[in-house]
Amino acid sequence: MSIWSGIKAIFGFDGVGESALKIVDKLAGTDWTPKEQAQFILDHANATKHQSPTRRMMAILITIEWFLLANTWLIASIFGRILNIDACMLLASDVSAFLQSDINLLINGLMAFYFLIGMKK
Repeated sequence: MSIWSGIKAIFGFDGVGESALKIVDKLAGTDWTPKEQAQFILDHANATKHQSPTRRMMAILITIEWFLLANTWLIASIFGRILNIDACMLLASDVSAFLQSDINLLINGLMAFYFLIGMKK
């Protein structure tokens, strides 16, 4: 039993719910036939095929950068705490501040570029 079926069974608004979903589909423009849905997917894949290598390269580079910075923070934190080296703790706090500010912005930009570019029709 799906969630929607359960809600319909509890409140008894079978026809109203279906009508509301049809209205939302019409307003959103998603009341496509299976053939139209398949054609949209093919058109989208064709329109964005040149972006795929760029997207992957950006994702790989940002992931490598994040991995290196995270490991730098971890190693500096370990050496700073165990050996009580102030320079390592300073490096760890600098890397932590950088990860909190710039990397989050890059990841959000990457996700927007990866998923939103080419969605307009």
